[in-house]
Amino acid sequence: MRSSAMIDNGDSATVLYTTFGKNNWCGTYKAIDGSFHTVANLSYIVVGIVKGEICGNEYNVKEISYKDNICEDCNPEDVMRKMEYEEAQKLDVDLIFLDRKLTFDKFTGKNIISIAKDPANVPNINHETPWLVSSYERDGIRGGYFKLFSFSWVFLVEVTVDWSWENILSLLYVLGKEPIPEALGYNYLLFLVDKVAKYYRDKGSKALDVIAHNYNNYREFRSFIEWKRKKG
Repeated sequence: MRSSAMIDNGDSATVLYTTFGKNNWCGTYKAIDGSFHTVANLSYIVVGIVKGEICGNEYNVKEISYKDNICEDCNPEDVMRKMEYEEAQKLDVDLIFLDRKLTFDKFTGKNIISIAKDPANVPNINHETPWLVSSYERDGIRGGYFKLFSFSWVFLVEVTVDWSWENILSLLYVLGKEPIPEALGYNYLLFLVDKVAKYYRDKGSKALDVIAHNYNNYREFRSFIEWKRKKG
């Protein structure tokens, strides 16, 4: 459904909203998110991966995994971003979820729905929820703002999928209903993969904190981390 509303700068906007949250899409998905820990000049970077299926208003998780990397004298944010986008470029699922602003990185991979928290210039919309306001299109990336519940936050969503905004909002609504405070109104799959990345980051960072200064060189340290990874 569509209706008109005024945003805080006085402009008129078309507000898309869904009454029942009926999602008609079925397919496989992958959610990707990263985290890192730095001690001295060493950084341990983890990218979590959650895979499963979505069909209608039901979804499941079938696989949880991660990839990691250790770098010396690097920018861990840049390394993490590269790892996330490399994983997103793999065409092994139908739909990919990211926690990034695609237009910032000018990343136009296929079949992506990406959500950014705490966006700037959030529109002030007085409208029943859930709603979504289409805002812009840049280099094949469409952007908009959405709010799922009256008590939840406004998020920025950027997409490269060739879907209508109504269908995107319906899927976001289904994935934002999980009754976990941090996920309610956001996106459960991105919430989950964030916890996966931080869990494995914390496991590796404990070893990093203890031993990072006890090795003569980086090669010895990396060998230890690889041995620990094989041991589980």
